[in-house]
Amino acid sequence: MVNILVDEAYAFDYLAILQLKVDKGYLKQEDINPDIQFVKTQVGPTLYHEVVTSSVYKQLCKANVKTFDAVDAAKEDKILASEVDRCNYGRSVAKRLLQEQFFGGNLRETKIGYEKLK
Repeated sequence: MVNILVDEAYAFDYLAILQLKVDKGYLKQEDINPDIQFVKTQVGPTLYHEVVTSSVYKQLCKANVKTFDAVDAAKEDKILASEVDRCNYGRSVAKRLLQEQFFGGNLRETKIGYEKLK
């Protein structure tokens, strides 16, 4: 494994994606518990609990489900690529909101070309 520096919201987005894969049956809960513990150790158990029980985190989880389902639909050409991209942009917005609400500041990750969607 490799540890890299990422924004906190990026880490929580990753956990949300892992949980989505558990919920859809692709992973087992015990497979992701080390990842959860690793993040929890870094941010502290109190803040971790605040984040994962927040409406902002729930919004991020919903955006991940929407994106995941859109990507699946795109594999069979049931959805336009632009719709998948919009879903992914919505996920980016939710991630930014989480970062701002719980950790201050902006994400280092920058999405480009989205001025057309505003």
